[in-house]
Amino acid sequence: MTEPSNNSTWLFKIAAGLLWLSLPIMALMFASVWHELPAHVATHFDLANQPNGWMSREETLVVLLAVAMIVLVPSTWILSRIANPDTLAWALVALFYVIVGALIWAEQLLIDHNLFGKPVNVAPIMLVTILSAIAIVVLALRTGRGQQLLSAPVLAKETHASLFWALVCGAPVIFMIAVAAAAPVPALRLAMGLAALIGLWAASMAAFGFQYVFSSAGVDVRTLGFRLRSIPASDIRSYAEDAWPLIGGRGIRGLGNRRAYVWCNRGVRIQTNRGEVFLGHSEPKKIIRDLDRVVQGRKAFGEA
Repeated sequence: MTEPSNNSTWLFKIAAGLLWLSLPIMALMFASVWHELPAHVATHFDLANQPNGWMSREETLVVLLAVAMIVLVPSTWILSRIANPDTLAWALVALFYVIVGALIWAEQLLIDHNLFGKPVNVAPIMLVTILSAIAIVVLALRTGRGQQLLSAPVLAKETHASLFWALVCGAPVIFMIAVAAAAPVPALRLAMGLAALIGLWAASMAAFGFQYVFSSAGVDVRTLGFRLRSIPASDIRSYAEDAWPLIGGRGIRGLGNRRAYVWCNRGVRIQTNRGEVFLGHSEPKKIIRDLDRVVQGRKAFGEA
């Protein structure tokens, strides 16, 4: 496996750090028109883009910067954990730039409305952000999969699903569909419709779960009939039962040379020649047993 150059790693860190420039940019944008803004700024709008909520200038600035911090702090933490940035990691950086760019865009719309009475239409902002998120999801599904395993007798199959997380992912879909149906702006309807599709996909993935197929050739990880990852038996170096923290998230996780497929806080951590794979499961001992069979079956499959 080719290691990324030091230059690439440093460029990645610099790109991640530059996200924080959005804070002074947003503050300066607001400060430059401070005395022209009304004492109470329209900050909240209904689906028809009519103002229905106001704040003082001071409160508005604090809220704008707080929202930016809510994006910047977790994004920085996520990016700081990536030691070997790959294509997906760079795409994630790009997504965070799209998000902070959307915040700056929204702030400008807010300023223009309060200064010049221009309509506030957040639908294009939402559409760009959601389309960027969909692109990240597609890229995540298509990268890091590895070569498809050679045909070999199946030794075992396990499924790891969660009805709880299916409900968590699916509940907001009802709200999104309601908003899409009520929205008078076509772009907003499209944006909320796309968001609802993402929610339905996530809920379906949790409900049907990850399927682990163990054979003499290795391990396939699938969901909804799609191959997510193949781990050749020859790449498996070690494996052990381990915990998965709630802060680590649920679903498909990980960047660089790490991937996790998990809906619970237990599973098996596999060290391979290409990185680390975590297979979530409520009964990790079953995964250990199946991996033992894979390793033992390597010789029968022609692996020295």
